[in-house]
Formats: sequence, structure tokens, C-alpha cells
Amino acid sequence: MGRSLLFGWLVAGLVATTGWANSPYDELPVMPLNVPVVVDGELGDWNAQGMREGRLLSLTDSEWEVDAATGKDAPLKEKKLRVWFGHHGERLYFAAQWSDETMNALYKPWKLSGNGYQRSRALDDMLVVRWQMGESFSQCMLSSTQYRTDVWRWSAGRSNLSGFADDMQHLFSNKPFDKPAREYEGNKGTVYFQNAMDEGIPGWQTEPTPKPESGPVVPSIVKVGEASGSRADVTAAGRWKDGVWTVEMSRLLKTRDPNDVVLEVGGERVVQFAVFNAGYRLEKLITSPFRARLLPGEGGR
Repeated sequence: MGRSLLFGWLVAGLVATTGWANSPYDELPVMPLNVPVVVDGELGDWNAQGMREGRLLSLTDSEWEVDAATGKDAPLKEKKLRVWFGHHGERLYFAAQWSDETMNALYKPWKLSGNGYQRSRALDDMLVVRWQMGESFSQCMLSSTQYRTDVWRWSAGRSNLSGFADDMQHLFSNKPFDKPAREYEGNKGTVYFQNAMDEGIPGWQTEPTPKPESGPVVPSIVKVGEASGSRADVTAAGRWKDGVWTVEMSRLLKTRDPNDVVLEVGGERVVQFAVFNAGYRLEKLITSPFRARLLPGEGGR
């Protein structure tokens, strides 16, 4: 079995609908909080509210390989992702922590080559949270299932500048879209994939070619103004220390954007997480999907 062509999720995926009684996914409780969490990439607010341990989830390599000696599927590499989920007032709060020996915090930086600068292909570390939208969901990006997800993408080289995660939609179909989309060879024919950013301004932009003698490596992303529109829905911050990333995100339970997932206290929604070491190139680790259930209580409401 060869490597998957997508950056995504396990090829042996499950499909779910919003009928929770028969859901194949384990519950991931979203706890009511006594006070809001400050989104700063630190876990002090969670610890102070008695949520020191969080929930430990398995991360598996999203790409299968064949063992050259046996010709069989090689064992999947496994790591761990620790997550915290809570809600207070009108907002959802989320934190995640995972090990990463190297901090990749530059997105396609300029590198000095010969007599000039060339923009490199190096990517930054990322954390992705994707939510089920509509009736269908699959953890497989190569299945023929038609489904869409609301995606929150924190990236070390961009989100930490703007203070916001990218807010976007992923759409999958076995039929072509009206707008441009990528095409992949899926399990049962062609899969059409569309990545659509939400409306608004991200709060960062690409820096022009550096001036001479700016140094061997120059960041290509700079902060410009403030994020706005739906691109400013998901606040985010990450910190790397001693080989560990800690990332926090927050968003209103309900936004004005019809493309955003609607979250309700007492309700449930399928959610899945992914960690990318240096973008899509080096390592792509994912969790199983879960049913995020927003528990009622005095802290959150």
C-alpha cells in the first residue's frame, strides 16, 4: 500500500451521521468552566480550574507504508495528543499539547542562495481541528463520501503573528464542483477536494524579497493590521518549550457565518484533530474522530 496523496486522515475511514444513538465515536466531554480561559498558549487557567490532566488521545501516522522485508503493512507510528475542552458564557475554549523535538516556526522563509534570495518550501508546524458540518462525516479524505467540515488551522509562523487560527471549509465529493478543486484518486474513483477560506483578512501577508545583506534566512510572513471578518473568529496562540508545543484556541459557540459549525450546550458534534510537523511534508499525525459533547453546568452557563 503506497503513501496517501493527501495530507490528511486514515484511509480506512468511518462515515457517521448526526444520529448520536448509533454513533461509532467515543464521547469527548466539553466541560463548563468557572471563568474564561486566556488564550496565550499557557495551561495555567486550566490547571487552576482542576483540569490539569486533560484528555490523552492517540496520534497515528496518517500515511501507511509497506514493510520492505515482509511486504505487509508496517506498524503505524503512534504518539500522544493531550487536549482540554471547555465552555464559558458564549465561547468554546480548547487547548492541545504534544511533543515535537524541533520548533518549525517559519513559513516558507527567504533563504540566501548565490547572489539573491529564494523563497524556500519549508513549512511551519500546525495543529488542525475539524468539525462535522451537515449529516455526513468521514475520517477518510479519499473516500467517495460527500461531506464538508469546518476547519480551524493554527500555524506557528502565521497564527502566532496574527493571534488567530485560519478558519476555512473543506468539501469532499465524488462529483466535480462548480469552482476549481483538487482531484485525487480515491478508494472508489476520483475524489474532488475544495479548500475554501472564510471571508475576511488574516492579519498577515507575505513579505517582498528581502534587501541585500538581510541575513541568511529572513521570515517571509509579517503582521499587517488586524484580522477581520470570519478570519478573526478563532483566536489562537501557541508556545514551544523544551520540545513541547502548547496551543490554545477559542471561538464563539455561534457565529454569524453560515459556514461555521454551530455549537450548543447540551449538544454534540463530531470533531477530529491533526498535528503536522513542518506543515504537510515531514509528519502528519491524526486522532480518531470523537463526539464533542458540551456538558451543561454552573461553570459554563
